[in-house]
Amino acid sequence: MSAITLIANKETVTPKELSPPFDGISVWSFRNRVGESPVWDTDSECLIWIDIRAPALCKLNPETGLLTRWVLPEIVGAVALAQPGCVVLALHHRLAFFDLRSGVLTDFVKVSTEPAFNRLNEGRVSPSGRWFIFGSMDDRDGAKMPTGYLYRAETTGEVTQIHQNLTIANGFSWTPDGKWFYFSDSYPGKVWRASWDEAAGTMGQPQLFTTSLEADGRPDGAFIDDEGHYVSAGVSAGCINVFANDGSLTRRISLPLRAPSMPCIGGKKRDRLFITSLIRPHWESVGEFDGALLELKTAWTGPVSARWQVLSKSI
Repeated sequence: MSAITLIANKETVTPKELSPPFDGISVWSFRNRVGESPVWDTDSECLIWIDIRAPALCKLNPETGLLTRWVLPEIVGAVALAQPGCVVLALHHRLAFFDLRSGVLTDFVKVSTEPAFNRLNEGRVSPSGRWFIFGSMDDRDGAKMPTGYLYRAETTGEVTQIHQNLTIANGFSWTPDGKWFYFSDSYPGKVWRASWDEAAGTMGQPQLFTTSLEADGRPDGAFIDDEGHYVSAGVSAGCINVFANDGSLTRRISLPLRAPSMPCIGGKKRDRLFITSLIRPHWESVGEFDGALLELKTAWTGPVSARWQVLSKSI
């Protein structure tokens, strides 16, 4: 396996507390191009996320304001926790491990079935930590085609396609009992769910769960809370949409930016909702908080980010 060492860039940042109608929201103004895939690391008590187009990996300690940023060698589509002090990255067409302490990036497996114009997008560790589920998307400018897949990666490095015909694979999450898997295609604004067999790493036939179009917020990253609500970033409408388990919209939270990309439960007491966001390259002007990281005090309870149980000798 090939490896390179990346240099960590560190700075101390402070959030801005907003006033009504957005009281209770703190803004970390990082100007991410495409902030995505936030995960809360309980070991370091830090939030980890990616900036897809920078491309970069970011780590924030909200208590001290210390932001650490590593510039990556290629576009990145997802990050998830692996061994303590280590994350797995879905890069352009490959999975790699990154040691947050040493800065060493190590190749793990190449995804050889992807068309050249696709890139990997979205990725989550399954509830038991046995599987890394990741997707792909058509990364060409203009109209896109359903050339994306869902994949299951095993700790041995074996990669298997488990679904196809997606345009922008997104919104992965499991119900609290681990029996149902949800995913979306952001392009047509559709969310599906399928039965899930955690032991085998397989899903049943997907059924349409809900549809959310441009004006209401096309579905991007999401999580399922402890009561079974699907909490989705409405990337086209500046909001968080909350869907009941029958697919009906039960709540919408307006945000002080245009394109939220993914929510995540975190904080020392797991009482914070973090939301990444992005900036569209065609926007003529960029708002004050577009591309920022939001932090909201919340009573929500949701999943702890699972770690991919890859043996240390494999990393």
